[in-house]
Amino acid sequence: MNFRPTPHTPLLATTHHVQPLKCIADRNQPEWPRPVQTDNKSNNNLTVVIVTARPEFKRLSVTMAALLSHLDSRRITEVMLLVPPKDIHLLQPHFPVEYKKYWPWTISIVPDDILLKHIKTDSYRLQMMFKLMVAQIVKTEFYLILDSDCVAVWPIHVEQLLHQNKTSSLYQSIYQAESRSLHEEWWFESERLIQVKLESCVPNDKSKTSVMGVTPSILSRTISLRTLCRLQKLYGDETFLTKMANWALSPPIPEHMWTEYTLYYITGRCTQLFDTYHIDDSALLSSNSMPKVNLNGLSIWSDKDWTKENQNKLIDSINNGLRWRQKEIDEANGQAIIDKLINEHSLFTVLQGRHNVDTKLYHQYFYPLYMKYLQQQKQMDKLVPLIEYMAQQFRN
Repeated sequence: MNFRPTPHTPLLATTHHVQPLKCIADRNQPEWPRPVQTDNKSNNNLTVVIVTARPEFKRLSVTMAALLSHLDSRRITEVMLLVPPKDIHLLQPHFPVEYKKYWPWTISIVPDDILLKHIKTDSYRLQMMFKLMVAQIVKTEFYLILDSDCVAVWPIHVEQLLHQNKTSSLYQSIYQAESRSLHEEWWFESERLIQVKLESCVPNDKSKTSVMGVTPSILSRTISLRTLCRLQKLYGDETFLTKMANWALSPPIPEHMWTEYTLYYITGRCTQLFDTYHIDDSALLSSNSMPKVNLNGLSIWSDKDWTKENQNKLIDSINNGLRWRQKEIDEANGQAIIDKLINEHSLFTVLQGRHNVDTKLYHQYFYPLYMKYLQQQKQMDKLVPLIEYMAQQFRN
């Protein structure tokens, strides 16, 4: 299969937020203002946010089929598709109002211009900004961020993602750890943008320092908004988003850029909030004999990853996950059954969209596996035709 990498030259110009970002000074850390938040958010439920747009709709059928197969509806507040307003009319026929009652969870299509107004946009920077800005509208403390190329391969249960702190009523989400040195340039640019001394909050000790990875990822609403409050304080209410959008564009060097997760993690560490809202689930293993849960596992990040061996591994992984999900449905009414014979399992594979993975790969190798499973589930009989229609509509 041929992969055709495409350059990503950011063309963002002026960007404005729509909903006011209300921040107040923090008594203990005046340089890190905190958001003014209401208490009407759920602490132990999860929102799923899929940030997508027309070029990615061709991937969405397999993304949705995989979620229908694996996402346990218990403690899921909402599955939200954040979409440019000009693209919403393309999705609406696939999510008709009269079919809402058939979805296992509340699903909504949200126009992204309720968060940001922008012009001259042709950049994944905007996508990254939305992943922080969406914290303004989610109704839960934690939200799972997905792109259209994130495909579930194992049953997803909130109780395995959010764990109650033993010393308080707060919950903590797991996160995917990786080495800071893996993408050192992202951290350097993020520290510059958020104006902290290099490596002051997140040191680069190659043997010890583990940091937060990339999408899929679970974010805390509190830390996301605190990140934005810091940037608003530094660059001004009317200009901080434009500063983010145009950072290091002259000359444009794609590697020299911030990411939503590096900004988020730096904020979490500088404010000492990260360990309040997140936990490395390897710390839980010794106490409860649970397998480690990875948010992503074997993935296709570039054409070099698309080998016959990896194709077969992914197919085996998907089939094993669907068999286990069927076991949960048959024996536990869809609730989690823990496979204690394995040390760890991964919830998603990422089929990287930036390297133009041919959509035929999805449909030839992976899509039929999910559809065969869904066609065997009686409660999915109304939704299967919608997914098939979506696949047909956007495949070409």
